[in-house]
Amino acid sequence: MNSLTKETVDELLAAMDAYKVIAQELIDKLILETNQPEKSEIIKGNYYLISNAELRNDEEHLTGNWYFDVHGEHCMFENLATGQKLEVSLGNTDDIGNVDPYFFYDFLKSTENFKHLIQYFENPFSDMLNFFEVLEKRKILIHIHGVEYRKVLQNEK
Repeated sequence: MNSLTKETVDELLAAMDAYKVIAQELIDKLILETNQPEKSEIIKGNYYLISNAELRNDEEHLTGNWYFDVHGEHCMFENLATGQKLEVSLGNTDDIGNVDPYFFYDFLKSTENFKHLIQYFENPFSDMLNFFEVLEKRKILIHIHGVEYRKVLQNEK
């Protein structure tokens, strides 16, 4: 991993914030535009109940050209027009902000405003994981499980 300046770290942290905002927008879109069997529970924040339900609009994708695939504890979103990708952790509302080293790298790489940041990570997974571990030691990120981390929320400090 290349050396990171404070400005670059700040940009990466801003990218995590942007990821969380976009992820929540996409989850909301998925809930609204699909026939989720457990919709009332999902609306309450039980996102682990989200499934690959049929679209309500008889289209092939969510509005805005978003393809989605629910698998296990995640939902992969890909914008078919821009190529932007987000692998979103399902569980509850807090889990939306979880980031996995490789999936976060993929988000940076596929997002126009952030793709310049991948130059600092020669080995996408291991370098990003090292970066997350440094941020965890600084109490900026918390380790959730496996290789998933999330920015520390005010009530988690």
